Amino acid sequence: MVLVREVAAKLGNLHGDTATSFWKATARELLDLAIGSGGDPASASNEVRRFFAAVQKEMHVLTGEVA
Repeated sequence: MVLVREVAAKLGNLHGDTATSFWKATARELLDLAIGSGGDPASASNEVRRFFAAVQKEMHVLTGEVA
């Protein structure tokens, strides 16, 4: 959960291509770690998608869009 908050806070301060580049690099790093730890690529990809969903939810909380 700490990583979700950190990534959400960082993304909240970035815009445009910078935010996209940061997210892509973060997603690639997480995917590589999951696969490197023995996860299969499909499961690892699903984990990264769930992580991204959690980050988006946290960003909404940080901006006050979710109570």
